[in-house]
Amino acid sequence: MANQLPILNDEQLRRLARIIWIQEVEAINNIKFTSEPELAKYLRDSKAAYDTVVGILDAGGALEGKFKDDETRAPIAHDIFSYIVYAANMALQTVQNYTLRMNYVDKISKHATEIINALDELDPNNLTNVRRMADEAVQYRNAMLEFTRKHQSIASRNFSKWLKETGVKFEDLVQRYQVKLGLNGQFENLEDAEKILVYNEIINASGRGNVIVNSLSTFAGYAGIAVILFTAGMMVWDIFSSEHILQTATHDAIVTVASVGGASLGEVVGAALSTQLVGEEASALFVLAAGILGSIVGAFILGAFAGFLIDLIFHSGGSAPLSTDGLHCYVSPMPDGMVLALQILHNTN
Repeated sequence: MANQLPILNDEQLRRLARIIWIQEVEAINNIKFTSEPELAKYLRDSKAAYDTVVGILDAGGALEGKFKDDETRAPIAHDIFSYIVYAANMALQTVQNYTLRMNYVDKISKHATEIINALDELDPNNLTNVRRMADEAVQYRNAMLEFTRKHQSIASRNFSKWLKETGVKFEDLVQRYQVKLGLNGQFENLEDAEKILVYNEIINASGRGNVIVNSLSTFAGYAGIAVILFTAGMMVWDIFSSEHILQTATHDAIVTVASVGGASLGEVVGAALSTQLVGEEASALFVLAAGILGSIVGAFILGAFAGFLIDLIFHSGGSAPLSTDGLHCYVSPMPDGMVLALQILHNTN
């Protein structure tokens, strides 16, 4: 596993986003949908995920250009654009499932809009607010940079092995570090900023080090907290699940049950669980999170519910019941953004 993501620049990210979108269209067209309108919806959603990434890059570049001659706001605009670039790298390279990436890039877009508007409205003569805005831009830039640097780090391998060997559940892992921080009550009832602290504590304990040094500022609003909570949750899930290796039999079972016209999400989970999974793997939470976030041996569970379910897991620390009632899904491979990013870097150099 790589220690960190290859960090692409604005131009390279646009190329990556387009290549991913083109390959997603090909993959989607190979799925046997129940109807043409449903195929069209999945294609629209893939295009929407692509358009959102291009949109935030456009907005960040325009902001930097707008304030390039403004001595006070130019450095803040630069940090905001850097944050957007790092966030786009995370979204395109770590979230292969575009039905989940839609949710992630929407969060990033809302935050980008929030901080861009805040900078537009900032009075450069109000030194207190200038400092707050500058500090916030640096905080989010640095946090997202740390996430890219510590993605899938080998430093956490022993910690991940220990989690598997001792049979620790995701919910128990979260609860353990919540207690360590002295935060009382149910995890789902904590403030989102407190949840981030718990996830950061797990990331640090795993050997990857801190990704959040200080409590995040909300001077420009709270949308950034949602971005960081989701990103931290993904990293904690990677740490927790990386040594739980699902087998080809599980892949074959879910592909078969959803091969024509998809299947209910409950049927897909049931097919996976029927393949003699053991330990934490033999749970609906693990199958759902693995299938949506990281794939089951290359097969992703696709559906409009993806963002909602993963948000529910991350916001509850795995304690919330996950209902599959009425949810229809498809199963398909998706392009690997990190592999494509490495190819772009190689071709550029």
